[in-house]
Amino acid sequence: MPARLTELRLTEFKTFRDAVLPIGDVTVLVGRNSSGKSNALDALDALSRLAEGGDVVDVLDGRRGDEGPLRGGIAGCPPHGGDEFEIGCTVINPDRAADDYCTAVDFDVRVRLSPKREIVKEAMTGWYGSADSPRSGRNDLILTIEEVARESAAIVLPALVKFINREQLQGDRPALTLSYAADDVFTALRGVFHLDPVPHLMRQYVPGHDTRIRRTAENLSAVIAEMCESAPAEFHELLRRTRSLVEHEITDIELVRSDLGDVMLALREGASITPAREMSDGLLRFMAVATTLIGQGQNLDLGRRHLTSPTLVIEELENGLHPSQASQLLDLVKATTGAQVIFTTHSPALLSALASEDHDRDRQHQRSRHRDVPPDQAPRHRGLPESHGPRRPRLCRDFGRPGTVSETRLHRVRPADGDRSAVSHRVEFVDTTILCNLLDACAPSSTAPEPASRCPTTPCASSVWAICASSPNASSTAAA
Repeated sequence: MPARLTELRLTEFKTFRDAVLPIGDVTVLVGRNSSGKSNALDALDALSRLAEGGDVVDVLDGRRGDEGPLRGGIAGCPPHGGDEFEIGCTVINPDRAADDYCTAVDFDVRVRLSPKREIVKEAMTGWYGSADSPRSGRNDLILTIEEVARESAAIVLPALVKFINREQLQGDRPALTLSYAADDVFTALRGVFHLDPVPHLMRQYVPGHDTRIRRTAENLSAVIAEMCESAPAEFHELLRRTRSLVEHEITDIELVRSDLGDVMLALREGASITPAREMSDGLLRFMAVATTLIGQGQNLDLGRRHLTSPTLVIEELENGLHPSQASQLLDLVKATTGAQVIFTTHSPALLSALASEDHDRDRQHQRSRHRDVPPDQAPRHRGLPESHGPRRPRLCRDFGRPGTVSETRLHRVRPADGDRSAVSHRVEFVDTTILCNLLDACAPSSTAPEPASRCPTTPCASSVWAICASSPNASSTAAA
């Protein structure tokens, strides 16, 4: 099993403080506009860029391949009013257990902007767990570099991977431990790929040899042409998905080639052909995302970063699609085994398409996590209907501690006297069927809840996490 991300830490970043986001095979970020979903993804993008090496300003403010600068640049990373930010992640590689090397590694970076922009801390902590429970057992601080020992504004991690010869380290176990840990973190972070299809860029002829999908999917036609030739089963799956998306009959996906070898996507509809320049934005965006997911993330343009298990990040998965059609992409996400997938949404239809087993659940009790909230800590809320009846209550806005990611699913707020009629609720993320069951069974409980773990020892197969709205005091000019 290749190294993979299991946790993103937003210790101090934009609208977040001391927030932890677990990452599974499929991770869904749910929240309203400007609630911080994009800020969380920016932190992952920043870590990925830093892992490339180079001066921190150049890395975050400059371009990376066909990507522009980090959203907001380095100046937008600290929380409002601050001049430092800190982010980190956890990476696991269960295969290391066989040789008693670190099965999980925590990596954290802190950056200061004034008086000069520099990295003031870089640390790696290794965990010696088992293949089934990588982040367990003893842990050691295997790397810590403070500003006094640093001669440049670049992190050390890439150098530990690129310039260390393991053959010369045989017998030096501490050095090998550091080398393998750095390699796992380096590999996982460099595999992060943000897919942001831009339909108007897909409507032109593109060189036929440009066959690895770019961030904007501008070369979609060439990628599909390559899929048609080298992976016919995947091509026919794309055709089937495209047919089921539109109401009119599509008989085939065709590739129109120019005399110069350029190619353009087209749809055969009976006797007529609809080229990419005439297709709708929603259809082009769907085909770009579907092509990537059907290809299991192995057709991504990662530059020289050819990895077996990348992490695919998609903002607003359902963008441009009718609510009844969004579930098609969700099915493809759930069928993806060659890559981790992280996507954001604020679509109730997409959430309704998630089955109860798709949610992170309390493994012991097999139900959604919930806890009672003391009356003096009752958050603001939008009340649910007084009489639920047979209908499903609507999902309420998630109000939590500003800038946090919580494992709590349902907050039940009751007065001290236990008067059921005065019970109010706050939903952060929950399957609506489970919510109905919990509301029907709502009764005073004397059992104190167990505290939620900081991070699962193994990643969940899929998880749905709510990003709580930030208060005005915690907002940042780069909030999204």
